[in-house]
Amino acid sequence: MHCLGKHALYFICLFAPAVSLAGPDEDFEKAIQAFNQTEANAAYIHLKNVLQQAPEHIPAKVLMGKVLLNKGYFNEAITEFEEALDSNADIASMLEELATAYLFAGKNEQVLTLGQRYQLAPAQRFDWHLLSAAAQLNMGNIDAAEAQYTAASKLQSESLRLLNSKAALRLKQRNYDEANDLITQALNIDAANPQSLQLRAEWLQLNGNAAAAQQFYEQATELSPQDPLLRRALLRNYVSQQKLDLAEQTIQHILQFTPDDPYALLLAAWLSAIKPQAAAAENSGKQLSDLLWKMSRQQIEAQPSRLYSRALLSYVEGSYEKARSDLHAYLPLAPADLNAVAILARIYMRQNDVNAAILLLEQHLSNLNAMPELAQLLTTLYITTNKTNKAEQLIASLRLQYPDNAEFAVLHAAVLKKLTQNPQAQQLIEQFEQQHGASLLITTNQALFALESGDFDTALTLANQLLQQAPQNSGYLNFKAAVLIKLQQADAAKVLLQQILQQEPGHLAAQFNLAQIALSEQNNASAIALLEPVVKANQSYKPAPTLLALAYIRSGRLSDAETLLLDTTAVVPYPPADSMLFDLYMQQQKYQNALSIVDKGLERKFLHEPLLWKKAQLLKLLSRNDEAIYQTELLQSLVQDDADKLLRLALLQRELGNNSASEQSLLAAQQSNAKSRLIQLELVNHYLLTEQPLQAEKWLRRLQPYAATDANITMLSADLALLNKDTNKAVSLFKQALRLDPAFQLVWVKLYQLAKNGVDAKGFSLLAQDNLRENKDFNWLRRLLAEHFVNQQQVTEAIQQYEILLAAGAYSDDVAVHNNLANLYLATDAKTALSYAETAVKLAPKHAAALDTYGWILTKTGSYQQALAVLRQANTLDAAEPATRFHLAYTLAQLQRKDEAKTILRQLLADTASFSEKDAAEALLQQL
Repeated sequence: MHCLGKHALYFICLFAPAVSLAGPDEDFEKAIQAFNQTEANAAYIHLKNVLQQAPEHIPAKVLMGKVLLNKGYFNEAITEFEEALDSNADIASMLEELATAYLFAGKNEQVLTLGQRYQLAPAQRFDWHLLSAAAQLNMGNIDAAEAQYTAASKLQSESLRLLNSKAALRLKQRNYDEANDLITQALNIDAANPQSLQLRAEWLQLNGNAAAAQQFYEQATELSPQDPLLRRALLRNYVSQQKLDLAEQTIQHILQFTPDDPYALLLAAWLSAIKPQAAAAENSGKQLSDLLWKMSRQQIEAQPSRLYSRALLSYVEGSYEKARSDLHAYLPLAPADLNAVAILARIYMRQNDVNAAILLLEQHLSNLNAMPELAQLLTTLYITTNKTNKAEQLIASLRLQYPDNAEFAVLHAAVLKKLTQNPQAQQLIEQFEQQHGASLLITTNQALFALESGDFDTALTLANQLLQQAPQNSGYLNFKAAVLIKLQQADAAKVLLQQILQQEPGHLAAQFNLAQIALSEQNNASAIALLEPVVKANQSYKPAPTLLALAYIRSGRLSDAETLLLDTTAVVPYPPADSMLFDLYMQQQKYQNALSIVDKGLERKFLHEPLLWKKAQLLKLLSRNDEAIYQTELLQSLVQDDADKLLRLALLQRELGNNSASEQSLLAAQQSNAKSRLIQLELVNHYLLTEQPLQAEKWLRRLQPYAATDANITMLSADLALLNKDTNKAVSLFKQALRLDPAFQLVWVKLYQLAKNGVDAKGFSLLAQDNLRENKDFNWLRRLLAEHFVNQQQVTEAIQQYEILLAAGAYSDDVAVHNNLANLYLATDAKTALSYAETAVKLAPKHAAALDTYGWILTKTGSYQQALAVLRQANTLDAAEPATRFHLAYTLAQLQRKDEAKTILRQLLADTASFSEKDAAEALLQQL
């Protein structure tokens, strides 16, 4: 059973109601048995039944991933595994299978990130190194693969898998002699290892002995019939020997399990074509055409005009890929057709391929004078992609040719604003008005200038002037609404926006502004309904998808938000979207993804201090401390005169284990601000942590004038006493600190830890109880006292404190409290224990410890079948927890599934040196 209090200080809740799992769990057990008997199709059917009834059944998702992997559906397997991980499944339950699926799907980078995203036990880290080596080989990074093998050998130097992996690398390097030695060593260890046999076959194949290779391929396939890559290798061998009948049989075997395998379909069509089976050839070709992206099209007619007409029709119908394909064929035949250029550029933009649009227009730059709107489009694209110098050159040329064109004048002003030359932009508009007279376009631009500069009153005045000339103009109405929103007159803005949408139901800008109001009023559903059509219709207007992503986040649709923000920032940076995506990744603890955003930012802003802080913190979270330390060295030169930042830097350096640098930063901060008590306190703390009692005492003496009123100083004095092995003095000083500040939680925790280690345990109980008599609502301390009683095995007292908390409504939604109460009651009152366990599981349906406790109580009360389903779930969420594995084995034994129980117990005892129920596990294995 889980040790009481294991999760006591983690105030989290992750679960939903526990329900009867009889239906899906019966199918799940059948699926496991079918899978263990290599009956993948039967397992798949049972798992489909499970997931139809219980879509969030995590063990079923993991097993479904494994089944799909065995059937060759790699991307589908990845989806199941990743959904299970998103539901808090333990990576250890699927590491090898998920990484293998990534490798088969060509997602090599994903394999490399697994070891960075998850904490792996040594055995799993060994597996990850081997799989990462395979990923590096797939990407052609031989040296990186070697480094992974070296890291793996430090964990398991005599591993058969390591020998096989090194042999595969040597084959890739065409180092046949060393490969042969490694394969021989592997086969000497296990002559029936399928991977070693396959490597021997590949060695023979590469050395021109296909017939001998065939024997080893067939032997390996017989031992591992479900391996899709092994079947493919055997198929290649048959084809190389022109053994077409055997090849055809192998293809049919592959298609039996993976009917959509494009490699097998292609070979099936080829084989059928060279044999007298025209119908089969047609059928295989149709399957392949249906499966692969439909790139084939009818023979192009000789007249280019028909090709252009078809492209135009496809464009109007929204079939952009077909139109793009036809225009690619058409333009070499009619390179001067700027209408075709314009359509193709628009297609690229609709497909978010802005760089392709720019390249196309630049290729026709010399002809753009004949169609100035294309030059205007190219200028706009330059602005949106931050190519401001090119934009300025092009717009200057247009202004020379068309000096009285107001649109080009406004575009020129936009370029100047992009170059942060706002005064020059405003001056340009004013000069144009003086030279060419006022116009609606110029007044509109002046109004925009006022809005952007925060002069909302002027902007409102200009908006009213525009509406006097065109009272029903939806653009002017929308602009006025935007100004009213800035002036916090949302109700007046709503009236205008609703007027616009009555006139033009699809007016995107009005929908956007109305969505802003809806978000400000916490009406997320309305905001989403308004913004989704806006984003779909105009993907280049980045504020809209950014605002929609915010609405998604507030509605809990985090995956949708992430996808949208990634699309928004994919081509050109957009700081609000970048910042929102960073915050989202931090919220989800996707630190590697957050780091990629920071790195992109640093590419644009080298040595940008806020980004360097973020990068250092992220590298620390990713356990890449050496790289994080390098970032702190860069920061050191940027913050050397700022005491507060130096203190922040020192604390970060301490967290990274760079104590010498931390000390230097603290001393520099103290020199910069000698009066700062906080910096002096941190200096004392530093010397205590680095076990330098004399230095700590030196800085404490400087703080003595404040000791009578500052509990922090008294606490540090107690810490110094502990460092000097004077435990009694330390306890006395900690209690003195609590007299200065009775709610000082850190001091309570220090006394709690001492009591846990056998120092003044009774004194801690009395002190906490005295404090609670004075302050009955100090629930945090009552919780700590309950944990203390658990540690001291004072069951009655612990129950009493927990139930006082629950009666007061404190921690009623805390899974650990209910889980601990369930454990405390188990020995004396199984019914009450079960009630608390059920509550824990309702609170946190994906909390491994709560599930383990609940399952164990069910087992102890004889509900073995129900317990099995619960314990399976717990084991999936925390595959390394020995207590859960023992409970699972025990339950299987009670169900007379002794072989499965023995397998789990043997692996448990081999993996785990010591755990609380080890004697019971050994005894159970002896009985079985």
